[in-house]
Amino acid sequence: MNDKGKDMNNNIDNAGKTILDIFENTAVIHGKRLAVKDPVRELTYGELFEQAQRMAAEVGEVLYPETDAAVETGFPIAILAEKSCSELAAVLASVYAGSFYVCINPEQTESRISSILNVLEPRLVIVEDKQKEKLSWAGYEGKTLSLDALVEKAEEGNTPEAAMMKLMKIRREIRNTDPLYGIFTSGSTGTPKCVLVEQQSVMDFIRHFVEIFEFTEEDVIGNQAPFDFDVSVKDIYSAWMTGASLLLIPREYFSTPPRLLDYICDNHVTNLTWAVSALCIISGLKGFGYRVPTELKRVMFSGEVMPIKQLTIWQENLPETKFVNLYGPSEITCNCTYFPIERRYGKEEKLPLGKVFPGRTVVLLDEEDRPVKAAGQPGEICVMGESLAREYYHNPEQTAKHFVRYTDDAGVTRRMYRTGDLAVLDENGEMVFAGRKDFQIKHMGHRIELEEIELQMNALEGVRQSCCSYDAKRSRLSAYYTGDAAASEVHRQLKEKLPAYMVPWKFHHVKEFRLNKNGKIDRKVLTELEETE
Repeated sequence: MNDKGKDMNNNIDNAGKTILDIFENTAVIHGKRLAVKDPVRELTYGELFEQAQRMAAEVGEVLYPETDAAVETGFPIAILAEKSCSELAAVLASVYAGSFYVCINPEQTESRISSILNVLEPRLVIVEDKQKEKLSWAGYEGKTLSLDALVEKAEEGNTPEAAMMKLMKIRREIRNTDPLYGIFTSGSTGTPKCVLVEQQSVMDFIRHFVEIFEFTEEDVIGNQAPFDFDVSVKDIYSAWMTGASLLLIPREYFSTPPRLLDYICDNHVTNLTWAVSALCIISGLKGFGYRVPTELKRVMFSGEVMPIKQLTIWQENLPETKFVNLYGPSEITCNCTYFPIERRYGKEEKLPLGKVFPGRTVVLLDEEDRPVKAAGQPGEICVMGESLAREYYHNPEQTAKHFVRYTDDAGVTRRMYRTGDLAVLDENGEMVFAGRKDFQIKHMGHRIELEEIELQMNALEGVRQSCCSYDAKRSRLSAYYTGDAAASEVHRQLKEKLPAYMVPWKFHHVKEFRLNKNGKIDRKVLTELEETE
């Protein structure tokens, strides 16, 4: 091992350090290496460090205008911007300013952005100039900073010394127990939930992640996920922990596979950690007939069940590439299990969830909270150990419901997260995903509460009652409703209320709903109808 490799491992093993310590060490070792690149801009690690510091100093001046003001950590800053080098610099700057960051995708509707901001109550919103109108429409009236102006001023390099001194004051207060980011997921009450994750949780997970999958400073990580989706956490912090380069892939590239493949190949991408739906765009639209990214070392996927047919296409075109099935919700910090795929699978076979990441314990619990041991018996996937999220921000009720205390057979009591996902043990003792315990689904890489869609539909003009169904085999979300509104009008109204990935593909007008024995809408009947279409 060369000295560079030794330094990298020292970086990984810095127990008790903060995320900023990890990044700064990487910036010292790999200062001239490419840190991040988008289609119009790129930054070395040294440049990213300097730019984020200067941006953070400006943020500090807004948060603490008094020269001798007391500083604090652990408060939220929201970032409303398209994915770019500038947004990543704003992420790092927010951490330097003692905050946790929440990235808001500008593709969200104004009502959704408003709901997020109402939950978050941020001290500050960093916003791209072209998104300012959307922020105004969402009803936000708090402090803002222009991302464009922050970048421009940082590049000028004339940050006042007093501002930098204040930044150093904040830096001394930052701890590894501070929250690092918030990720918003769909909520069953109609209000989105903010999963709050601490710095130490990310460092614990990423350390195992890069060691198991052998990331190095030579890797080029092709980032598919927007920064409001926790798949991006693996991309960002794997790069920062090892000195690898991060290539930001714009969303619009996924509508044109040749353009996407050219971008990946021309930039020598070695790693893809993508949502299943994104990988299926390339294989499903026969992208490999145009160009094959032969430099890929590993392709990892999560978010949904990977269709074996699509996986096979990837395996056939990249026979030397490692493929890994990842599983885990945002509440446990990215993933809790991984399954390296070492053979071809038949169309009717299911991929196991695989091994448990170090530092974690995964158990299947039946309806009486007893461990499932028999093959074929479903149980809820429950996770204990390091890297559990701190809480749902400003939501103690949901926190108490999902983050519980569990006592095992040995009498040891630990904090545990109940995922709501079901799994069974196959004949080999491997866990295999078996659906949802409730009406929460994974669709297009996003976790969605069907009840949230229904609440929004029920509030629409001309809709009396609604119910959604999900066909997991075909990844199709459908809506059924009673009332006098035309399906096209329901579709139009709902598009104004929800993100695109939450809008059903088809709307069915029905005279009445069939009820089950409990007097509730029989969702099973709707699912069966969906599967026959």
